[in-house]
Amino acid sequence: MTGFAYSELACFLAVAEHGHFGRAAAALQLTQPAVSKIVRRVEQGVGAALFTRGTHGVALTSSGQLFMEPARQLVLRHEETMRAASDIQAQHVGLIRLGFTQATSESRATRAVAELLRRRPGLRVRLTVGKSDDLERALLDGSLDLAVVPSYPGHATRCAQVVIGEDELWAAARPRHPLFQLAQEQGLRFGHLQGYSWALPAPGAAVRKVVDEAFAAQGLGAPTVALEIQHNTEATIDIVGQTDLLCYVPSHVLRSNPERLQSLPIPELRTRRSWLLISHPKAHWSPLMSALRDLTLG
Repeated sequence: MTGFAYSELACFLAVAEHGHFGRAAAALQLTQPAVSKIVRRVEQGVGAALFTRGTHGVALTSSGQLFMEPARQLVLRHEETMRAASDIQAQHVGLIRLGFTQATSESRATRAVAELLRRRPGLRVRLTVGKSDDLERALLDGSLDLAVVPSYPGHATRCAQVVIGEDELWAAARPRHPLFQLAQEQGLRFGHLQGYSWALPAPGAAVRKVVDEAFAAQGLGAPTVALEIQHNTEATIDIVGQTDLLCYVPSHVLRSNPERLQSLPIPELRTRRSWLLISHPKAHWSPLMSALRDLTLG
């Protein structure tokens, strides 16, 4: 008995699976004469006929049945070896396709990506910025490897998820806003927010949904939006800090801008959100994906 190449064993297994040289050839993208020649070479190496040939196809002989399982194991080991070699290479070079929302800069994910790029100079990152729903669809259709998205109470995803952090959002206003004086004099209630305009994202954005739903739960109409924004940028904070507009911001924005913004004591508009690293539910986690996850969690 002689040694066999991976391609020879894979060809034998394809013929055994399909029971037909022609169908096996089509699956392997080879010609039928080429498949027949490879199988004869394997039979010569084994020293026995592995198939009985008939007009309607082929069937394994007793020798073929004995050879089947060892051949399958050798093919599997070869494929595992090739995957391992590919994974080792991918630890230092390769491409990872990431999805971020506009708010992802508020999570630890950006620091993890920067650290991964420092550690792996040959790495390429393809970054897509979009809405959470669009990123989820891109994961499910295979256009992205991973995405980092915020998750709000009641939010459900079809993707696999890992929680990588949490924060809170608060209604906020400039420190000398009339609502703070009202809060000192008689206490602040949700209804006191009526009559004031907001700086909020466009309808459909996750943050906007939270505020709209809070107003609806109080039996109030939708909030009046005077400044429609994509994200809580420095310009947005500056405008709110100089007007009587209200905004809805994460706690780290409040901590970073105490002279321009303060949280309003409205429990109904205090929302805890999670940050999720999401992937296709059946994704094969490459070393790059795993490395990014570990850095994000670390």
